[in-house]
Amino acid sequence: MWTTSIGKSAKIGLLAFSLAASVAIPSYAASDALTVVVTDEPKSLDPCDTDLSGNARVLRNNITETLVNLSPADGSVEPSLATAWEQVGDLAWKFTLREGVSFHDGKAFDAAAVAVALKRAQDPTLACEVGLATLKGIVLTPEVVDAKTLVIHTDFVEPILPNKLSALDIGSPDTPTHAKSREPIGTGPYKLAAWTPGQSITLTAFDKYWGDKPAIKDATILWRAESAVRAAMVDTGEAQIAYEIAPQDGTTANDHAFPNAETSVLRIDQEVAPLNDKRVREALNLAIDRDGLIGTIFHPQAQKAMQVVLPSVFGYNADIPVWSYDPEKARGLLDAARADGVPVDTEIVIYGRIGIYPNSSESLEAIQTMLADAGFNVRLEMLETSPWLKKLLKPWDGGRQPSILQTQIDNTEGDAVFTLPNRFTSDGNTSSIADTKLDTLISDASKATGDERKRLFQEAFKYLAVDAINIVPLFHMVTIARIAPDVNYTPDVQAGNEIKLKTISYR
Repeated sequence: MWTTSIGKSAKIGLLAFSLAASVAIPSYAASDALTVVVTDEPKSLDPCDTDLSGNARVLRNNITETLVNLSPADGSVEPSLATAWEQVGDLAWKFTLREGVSFHDGKAFDAAAVAVALKRAQDPTLACEVGLATLKGIVLTPEVVDAKTLVIHTDFVEPILPNKLSALDIGSPDTPTHAKSREPIGTGPYKLAAWTPGQSITLTAFDKYWGDKPAIKDATILWRAESAVRAAMVDTGEAQIAYEIAPQDGTTANDHAFPNAETSVLRIDQEVAPLNDKRVREALNLAIDRDGLIGTIFHPQAQKAMQVVLPSVFGYNADIPVWSYDPEKARGLLDAARADGVPVDTEIVIYGRIGIYPNSSESLEAIQTMLADAGFNVRLEMLETSPWLKKLLKPWDGGRQPSILQTQIDNTEGDAVFTLPNRFTSDGNTSSIADTKLDTLISDASKATGDERKRLFQEAFKYLAVDAINIVPLFHMVTIARIAPDVNYTPDVQAGNEIKLKTISYR
């Protein structure tokens, strides 16, 4: 079995504490103020971009809200800006909207505002993340019945439309329609006070919020790449909550581990040789010692993944076998492909994202060594978020180098439709596979209901993992948050996407 140690941890820890000691650090924040430290800066704060978790954790249910929320306990649909909903025909859903809600700019929240947000999210010229992902492949046409009644028409039967609309954050009707906004205006318990690029985001409580008033009046969100630095900021009082603490750093009574609905994956660029050969893609999976990574680089409670969703997601296929560690078989597959003229010795670059999860760099350094031991020619390139997103999202350079990409896939919505279409269909915004059979499976499953929907999604997951082998699944992830002892906060499975400031208070 392959083993490792975390050589950087002690050095980073010393750096963190010397950094803290070199500046004036305040004591714990006043009872109405809070500082949260995360891994990286959001890409944008446009209400239609919350399908990216780095954006959602600032916006979702803080600045902006959705028609419905999903329960973190069981994924059931719960009221938010809509108080009731019903399917009123095969191709229509009616939503009753909450009374007495206004946007931060004073505009009334009504059916017309929702219609504007829905049209904006689907505008191809804006390339909204929610339109490219969750709402991809369906045309939603809003009909304003009256101020508090909206009917949404679909172009095919959509049995889980309310679930999908849990991803549509509603911004003010005055949000620009021709460009992305950096100044989001929502209905949430907080409004944006300032975004200082590269430094911080500050939020302040909205005094006309329709719901229960939050205990925290002012919240500051900072970002630091190193786990030990984030952890040290809580210890010194520079922050009260720090997310994504690495296992080697998360050893105190203030560190709380929880499943975060994320699955760590290496996405294979299947269009570029030698990765266009299935034997090479199979060898990638066989070359990785997942058991050796658990409890060393990844959290001891991380679970080896068979596919890119958790067992709780509708459509999960329990019959897909976990990859075994067999470097000898991997070498044999590469030799066979080489004998058939496949350019297996071509350099393959591994693109990683700094801070995507704790020990992200260390995990890929270990995997790079494993792949090299199995006969791959691999180079590692760690990227900041913006250049990494260019590798994640289409369009890509036609003359690009063969690559695999470190990413995470989350699904807190409870249905496979929130994972498969954007990531694994030919026209998906982040998909590196073009397979008509898989396209048909995913399309048919998305339109089906009940047992047929489940069967088709299970077949799609099996095809992806066993027949196509487009991914190297790693682990269903566990996250650690360090929380100051005087703070009341229990992170749930959605905490990777939502900070949920209104649930936080001091003891």
